[in-house]
Amino acid sequence: MSPDRTLLAVALLALARGAACAELSEEQYYAMPRLFHLDEYEGCLGSRQVYCLGSFELAPLDGSSELFHNMKSFSSNWVDNFNHTRLHRGLCLSRRCPQLGQLQPMDAWFTSCVNASTVSSHQLSARLYKLDYCRRGAPPSPPLSASERALACTLAALLALAALSTALDLSLPAHTKKGLNWALSWSLPGCWRALRAPPPASADTDLAGFDGLRVLGMMCIIIEHVCWLNTLAYQVETRRVEKLRRASDVMMMTNSTLVVQLFFIMSSFLLAHKLLQQRRRGEPVKFFSTVFETMFNRFIRMSPSYFMVLWFAASWWERLGDGPMWTALVGSESAICRHKWWTHLLYLNNVVYADDKCLIQTWYLAADMQLYLFSLLLTLALLRWRRGALVALAALLALAVGVLFALAYWFGLVPNIVLHRPELIRETYRGDLSFNILYQSPLGNLPGALAGLLLAHAHHYLLDSHRSLNEYKVFRWASVAATPLAVWWVAASPQLAGAGEPRRLAAAALAAFERPVFVVLVFLALLGAMQGVESAMRRILSWRGWVVIARLTFGALMLHMIINKSLVAGRLAPTQLDRQTAILEWFGVAFVSYLAAMPLALLVEIPIQRLHKALTALCRGPRRSTPVPSGAKSDGR
Repeated sequence: MSPDRTLLAVALLALARGAACAELSEEQYYAMPRLFHLDEYEGCLGSRQVYCLGSFELAPLDGSSELFHNMKSFSSNWVDNFNHTRLHRGLCLSRRCPQLGQLQPMDAWFTSCVNASTVSSHQLSARLYKLDYCRRGAPPSPPLSASERALACTLAALLALAALSTALDLSLPAHTKKGLNWALSWSLPGCWRALRAPPPASADTDLAGFDGLRVLGMMCIIIEHVCWLNTLAYQVETRRVEKLRRASDVMMMTNSTLVVQLFFIMSSFLLAHKLLQQRRRGEPVKFFSTVFETMFNRFIRMSPSYFMVLWFAASWWERLGDGPMWTALVGSESAICRHKWWTHLLYLNNVVYADDKCLIQTWYLAADMQLYLFSLLLTLALLRWRRGALVALAALLALAVGVLFALAYWFGLVPNIVLHRPELIRETYRGDLSFNILYQSPLGNLPGALAGLLLAHAHHYLLDSHRSLNEYKVFRWASVAATPLAVWWVAASPQLAGAGEPRRLAAAALAAFERPVFVVLVFLALLGAMQGVESAMRRILSWRGWVVIARLTFGALMLHMIINKSLVAGRLAPTQLDRQTAILEWFGVAFVSYLAAMPLALLVEIPIQRLHKALTALCRGPRRSTPVPSGAKSDGR
């Protein structure tokens, strides 16, 4: 082919692609069938009629429909738009369509009813491709399962323990209570004091901003999940949602999942910081006992609250609500939790049955536990090194980013803005390699963990060498600028993907580098704060009022999705997703989540930690205090 013809072919291909993704006029858009519809639910079932919920594939009757061509063209921009060749319906069949014979199956009745409607109104045939349920009348409540009864008994036992322990705490004299710490573990006043206790301070490391970071990170996660769940549900107006996809604030919100890297950074930093503090004090660090004790303490810290919420999700959750979308959203997830609960107990739910999502946010807990063990082993291996550890960690960070880029290009993985697209959200990322490899796997989040280790080693190297980066003006400016630059990167990096389907190389580069760039900026900001660099953000994050809220953040992480999903799934009509709705639900869900996290902390999380501490002290017996070398202080974290 001649060069001129090649150029002409490329130009025609570009024009064809642009036409395929061309925006429809308002008239053309609203000529398409409405994507979502729900009939009256309670009245239908209350009168013993049949209600069905499901999704349908559309096709033209004669194979040359201009309307269907517009639907296919508009849906070809799968990054921003819903698939308009699929309809989602919840119908009261008895009111809409006559039943063709008493023996006609409900799903066939449902299909014929929707097909007759689309043929009549749009000359399009409809084929059922997913049936959520069909039911006649309100289903009777099933008897309590063994799991539900066991959870109810466990909650009753926790309340009884709290009452007994509180009574002992309030009635026993102080000298008697000293030897009964284990019996006072569930004392509500004691747990409340532990919740409100000021964090331990350190003379050489300022970690006050970590509490503010936890709360800020959790609020970003909640707003993203509010919009995510509303996209998962039936929409009252899809046009508005599709138009908002490219708005700057919406793209920033969609990409705010990058803040999860804050938690990986803080987790690995605190782990390494504690071990490096022991090294500075000259304390011996035994490999096997340190690994066992550290991981066991981590398990005790995370698991009780986690498993209680998981138990609720697998048992009582499905029973505590109803609505046309309840079975599709809550019932299906509760069934998955009953199927793969054991993977959560082993912290493998992000890699075993990875496509089945039970409490989707708990992928973080699994990845964090896996990376915590990796970080612990790596820190122990590098404990005798000082400057060499910095070089090794920097090299591992660069290697991890290179591997992620190679995987992203090889498998065609995509960045956050493309990953969180409407149709894939509705499929809860089933079968998507970008979600499984980059988003929820330990490998995809390894840069955050390595950056936390590098931060701890860099900070302690400076402490050991008696140097302060605060003396350097360039570093002070870079550290202060890192925070707004991190926020800017969250907002601006999605723009690099461009509109529509991204190019393979560009998508792979952004998918591999969007987290590491954010991580490096956070690294600079945190290192500056630890080195005493003053900034407005540091003062805000170091506010004393964050302490209690930060300690409830773990419970809020566990509970907010259950609360939010119950709110969405219990609605009797399609949901409205816009800025006002998102903001109001954001604050409402956050407030209720933190409020619900308080009894979870006072009855489960803090008491079990107090019991573990009391039993450990009881088993070890009284120990002689060893003198601490001058100038070495522990921050207790």
